[in-house]
Amino acid sequence: MPTIQRFMESDARIRGLMGPFGSGKSSGCVMDLVRRGLRQKPGEDGIRRSRWAVIRNTYPQLRDTTVRTVHQWFPPSVYGRWKVQEHTYHLKIKGEDGITAEMEILFRALDRPDQVGNLLSMELTGAWVNEAREV
Repeated sequence: MPTIQRFMESDARIRGLMGPFGSGKSSGCVMDLVRRGLRQKPGEDGIRRSRWAVIRNTYPQLRDTTVRTVHQWFPPSVYGRWKVQEHTYHLKIKGEDGITAEMEILFRALDRPDQVGNLLSMELTGAWVNEAREV
């Protein structure tokens, strides 16, 4: 896991994580996304807010892999609200410092040109492109 740790410690604008099947890449990316959401500067109301895109080639791939991994670590019954039709997950997590983070995760497929266009207009804190070589 030293590779995942180095990945999470990097503040580079663009980062990549490669490794064999079952090495924890997706879990590491989920933890990194949440960790960064918990590090956002709180707004005037004392809440940390962020919006993330999680991208994969198709919606079935998102549903069967990426969404499942996010829900495994942060189950909607504990952490938030999963909107199936919108492919959006709203998480609410209290940080170690007692400050709440509200995170919106937008799961998006990019296998059609109109989907790519929709992504271009989003205001995001960051994005995770899962299986980037396939997108």
